[in-house]
Amino acid sequence: MSDALTEAGVAELNAGRFGAAAEHFLAALRADAGREQAWLGLAAALALESKLGDVIGLADYRQRVRGDGFLFFHGMAGMLVGYRLYDHVRALGRLVPEGSAYYLPACYAAACAALLQGDEDAAFAGFASFKRVAAPLAAQLPIGADSPFNVAWRQAMLIEDRAYVDGLGDLAAIRARLPAPEFAEIRSGTAGVTVAAACDGRYFALFAPGFVAGAAAHLAGMTVHLHVVAPDAATPALFADLAATAPAVALNLSTEAAGPYCSGAYYASSRFLVAPALRARYGGRLMLTDIDVEFLAPLDDLLAATSGQDFAGFRHDGPGPCSRWPAVLTVWDDSAAALDLLDRVGRFVLSKLDVEWPFNWMLDQAALGSVLRWARTARPACRLGTINELTGRHYQPWLRPVGGEEKAVLIRTAGQVSLAGK
Repeated sequence: MSDALTEAGVAELNAGRFGAAAEHFLAALRADAGREQAWLGLAAALALESKLGDVIGLADYRQRVRGDGFLFFHGMAGMLVGYRLYDHVRALGRLVPEGSAYYLPACYAAACAALLQGDEDAAFAGFASFKRVAAPLAAQLPIGADSPFNVAWRQAMLIEDRAYVDGLGDLAAIRARLPAPEFAEIRSGTAGVTVAAACDGRYFALFAPGFVAGAAAHLAGMTVHLHVVAPDAATPALFADLAATAPAVALNLSTEAAGPYCSGAYYASSRFLVAPALRARYGGRLMLTDIDVEFLAPLDDLLAATSGQDFAGFRHDGPGPCSRWPAVLTVWDDSAAALDLLDRVGRFVLSKLDVEWPFNWMLDQAALGSVLRWARTARPACRLGTINELTGRHYQPWLRPVGGEEKAVLIRTAGQVSLAGK
């Protein structure tokens, strides 16, 4: 009976008969309170009817029946953002008072909706409110690695507004704690472009072969630089093997001994910390990428489209402030303005290295998003390009992310090492 009622509710919802849909979903819940689709369908129907007070009441009902009203509200609000009901979500955010048990998920979802509508100032004001209210409540909130609210927590807590970025000093004390990179013999390609990625020794063993093979097949003439933090005994031999099998590119290596920061977030973000040194050694344009990708096509058209931009990156039109600018591939010109931005991104990363797993993942993307927002005001002459707009395409024509559960395990265990080593 519950299945049939839920299916009838979905049909009414798709037909735009939201009141009838709500009745079917409510009947389904009365028959079986375990039907998650009915809960979410009822929330969507009520929101589309603009019965936002009833949406809050539904979360209260969920708390009484299932005891997880907070996480239900979070999931429901995220669903509404996913359906692009931005005005509804922002209205819901205004309706939920700060003292409500649902304020944080409502505030986060409303800020995400504002960001996706292009109202960046309102979005960052919302994230600031989230930080202010959430920080004292950390011990009481479901923010562990396996909680769906962890994503909202870390995105809102990692992102920063202009004043934070503007106030970043040189952070010399933190820099002094990091082992200095060691560079092997430098070889330069003929293309005037350096493609660079960073990781730890275990990630290198898993992903460097595919990365280099794709580069050799599609990036002939380019300089390819791999930076490995905490290399293991097998790293040099593997690099030598890869260099021997990829003569089409100038493959180079730098390494960095294990230091006080050994989380997956640090390994991924270290590409931005070593980037100024790469610029100094190679000159020309610099392309920073994830290492857990494989190249599918030459990058000539992408590089041509981004020519003249101090920075160019892909923009993601999904929710989350740290998801807005994926670090999968960014292009930096051979200009003083680009170096200034890279320096500021590096400072941002340094400023948050004491944030531990599982709250630091996406640190590199938080740095990008925060610094790009800052630069639009603080560096108005800086040329900031969006590759999606310049090419009409996302990154899939040129590369694809790779790795499944084995990749996830490496990320998780790197975080556990970070916690155990402090």
